[in-house]
Amino acid sequence: MAALQITKLPNITTTTPHHHNALTTVSLLRLPRFPQHDNSVTRRDGLFSRSSVKYDASRRFGLVAVRAFDYSAAASTATTTTETEEVVVVEEEEKPAEGNGTVTRFRKAAAAEEYPDDVAAFEVRKDGGVWDDILLKLRLMVAPPWQRVQNGSVLVMHLGGEISDLKGKFFSPEFTLPQISENFAKAANDPRVAGIYLKISSLNCGWAKLDEIRRHIVDFRKTGKFVVTYMYRFHEKEYFLGCASDELYAHSLSPFGLYGFALSATFIKGVMEKMGMEPQWVKVGKYKKAGDQISRTTIDKPHLEVLNHMLGERYDYWMDVVSSSTGKRRDELEKLLNEGAYDMNRLKEAGLITDVLHEDEVLSRMKAKVGLRKDQVLPMVDYRKYSGVMNWTLGLNSGEDEIAVIRACGCIDMSWSILNFPGTGINPHDVIKQIRAVRESKKYKALVIRIDSAGGDCLASDMIWRELKLVAAEKPVVASLSDIAASGGYYIAMAADAIVTENLSLAVSVGIHQGKLNFSELHKRIGLNKHIVSKGRYAEYPTSGHRALRPEEMQLLDNINKHWYTIFIDRAATSRSMSIEEMEKLAQGRIYHGSHAFALGLVDAVGGMARAIAIAKHKANIQQDKPVRIVELTKPNSGLTEWITGLGTVVAGLGGALGSVSVGPKFGDHGVEARVDASMLDGLDGGEVSEYSNPIFTIMKSFLKLGLGSI
Repeated sequence: MAALQITKLPNITTTTPHHHNALTTVSLLRLPRFPQHDNSVTRRDGLFSRSSVKYDASRRFGLVAVRAFDYSAAASTATTTTETEEVVVVEEEEKPAEGNGTVTRFRKAAAAEEYPDDVAAFEVRKDGGVWDDILLKLRLMVAPPWQRVQNGSVLVMHLGGEISDLKGKFFSPEFTLPQISENFAKAANDPRVAGIYLKISSLNCGWAKLDEIRRHIVDFRKTGKFVVTYMYRFHEKEYFLGCASDELYAHSLSPFGLYGFALSATFIKGVMEKMGMEPQWVKVGKYKKAGDQISRTTIDKPHLEVLNHMLGERYDYWMDVVSSSTGKRRDELEKLLNEGAYDMNRLKEAGLITDVLHEDEVLSRMKAKVGLRKDQVLPMVDYRKYSGVMNWTLGLNSGEDEIAVIRACGCIDMSWSILNFPGTGINPHDVIKQIRAVRESKKYKALVIRIDSAGGDCLASDMIWRELKLVAAEKPVVASLSDIAASGGYYIAMAADAIVTENLSLAVSVGIHQGKLNFSELHKRIGLNKHIVSKGRYAEYPTSGHRALRPEEMQLLDNINKHWYTIFIDRAATSRSMSIEEMEKLAQGRIYHGSHAFALGLVDAVGGMARAIAIAKHKANIQQDKPVRIVELTKPNSGLTEWITGLGTVVAGLGGALGSVSVGPKFGDHGVEARVDASMLDGLDGGEVSEYSNPIFTIMKSFLKLGLGSI
């Protein structure tokens, strides 16, 4: 047990100078409501043992220590004053981060509710004795051929490219988070599976999904089975996963780059002006940066502040986790990053990988792990085939009580067309049907809504929020935040009884923006003329794409934004039990990492889907050790619809670009599958600037997908 010290903090007002890596003692507006959990693991092969690294308390947003990142020279002398109420804190002795790298430091004394903390990433079947073993063997014996697996098999899982939060089906991409998580859980409980062989290549997903997968690797190893990883090409994200395994191998010529982190923001106003387009944008909140990429030519101070702050948080988190897994000191890791290593043998010398081998040599080592001779064939089961093994066969997901899961992924949009397929965005009508099914059915004891969305339409967001509030009045609702739940995504989450986020989820962004594009110069260049006859002062406003907005129309736009912002901030303040003034200080359209939002009281707990389900059980008065049946209500994405829908939306967007463009208020930073890179900071969801993306094309695609300006 860690030593506990109770400290009483009086009302204080502190002034914090903003300078690079300044360590200051402050009291935050609101305490973290619940402690973060950690999943500890020690390398069994002896290569990476548990680290004795002492962590700098300034690198976590707890009550007492905060690191402020502001690299702007203009802000070097600025100060921030924060007033706090009297609180009593139970301060826990600092301990190394383990598993997902989180460090528990502060617990709120006499908290209204302590949520389940030490939660496994997946269900582990309890030993029910001889009779239970007999039943399991019988189920395995009668399983259909496609569910049969040879004893002592190694499950082969490929991780690379995009990882969706929706379940895949038929033509869907191979990598979906629900299926990855389910396969880890099944393999951990399957007596026929000896271990997992992970083959990792370039990943294109956010850090929340990486945390979720990493937690599964850690907890799988706790069952006594092994995880061996082979890296084909990797950077910081891929290594973040790989270093959690028992053994980590790579080819001598595998492209890699452990160079650090970079975030960027791209601005194309100059490009658009050369094309004859003039952006006219209005926003509420100084940190609301959606639209800046087409309405500005350079970055402003609030934008730069957010970039620097998030860059520092991400860098520190990666350092903490990798240091904990490898046993390397922070200065050793920084030295490696800064020397620009390019030879794989350098990583081996530094103790960051197990060995540099060809893949056949790795397979030979795995034979020894399962007790086979070199001349024997290693039994392996492919990821796709193993996905066909039913949970029932292994006695999993078979509890009497049921918890519903609804997945809200993508842009929140009211529009509907023949191109609206499951998984192509968040249509409120579809989501509301699922929510009402939960409310009207007595079999569901709770609802977990999984959100991976940068936002979108205000009306659609509020419709979903309302339905969730109706469910919350009758049964527990818990929101689980994936890579991003900002603006409209956070608006939806505010209806839940509890919000659970990963450390590096992108969250909050309470702000409003909307605008129009003036195509008059473009129309002039191509010889297009438009004449409108109207009655009413603002009658031409919705169809004014052929000219610049008049002053009274700009004022109307601003009034609409402020009206929606008032509603948004009122909802947010009520949800978080804050005053409007308190919420206003934290809002302003600012986006936060999950750990920062947790420290400010904007979310309730840090963890993944497993912790969200544990909290749902807690609120539904279901014992934590009692199995429950998780029912996925969101239809799987067929995958075949993705490229059809993408083609259709671009064509539709091009059609609207040369005509009149009507804009409604939007919460989201933009509408491309819940990413923020084209609106605020390029590469934010990936950890580094993508070497394959063209920022201009990415931004233009973002606007075309919603009809140019309808963001």
